[in-house]
Amino acid sequence: MIHFAVFSGHSGQLTRGGAVYISIFGGATLARPPVAGTLARARREDAEAGSDSSYFFFVLFGSATVRWPTLAEEYVALLDALRSGVLSLEDWDRLVGASDCTGSLRLSSFSLFGGVEGDAVPTEDQELDEISLQQHAGAIPDAALQRLMIGIGQKGASRLASVRQAVAATAV
Repeated sequence: MIHFAVFSGHSGQLTRGGAVYISIFGGATLARPPVAGTLARARREDAEAGSDSSYFFFVLFGSATVRWPTLAEEYVALLDALRSGVLSLEDWDRLVGASDCTGSLRLSSFSLFGGVEGDAVPTEDQELDEISLQQHAGAIPDAALQRLMIGIGQKGASRLASVRQAVAATAV
């Protein structure tokens, strides 16, 4: 699928299976899907968990940013996958430990007078807002809160480890 942003912007989640994003005098801000959701979907579809989704960004006088999901989004996705029986913590440890912690995404780009950032983390305010919202909704118990807070600003394995510790501290 091809997404155009010409003299405008695009915001949303990366489409499943890969896409081409073209930004001319505009910008795109996209969220990665939660790693647990990607692993669970691959399991449900009997596909190999390491299958890649490939994305290409063409940026001319603009920008594109791909950010990690918030810690609360990762936590809820992992907890859902565990409760549904699609994943176990041992599966999570093995699959995350074997990957490069990017959630099986391959990003490539061509940029002229612009930029592409493929590994951005949500801001502290975004993280705290989402954690607060999910805690208020009852999705994140107090036992998991401090462990999630440790992951704010982290990337890769450190980020996913704090999510795993938060889930392990919660009764599954």
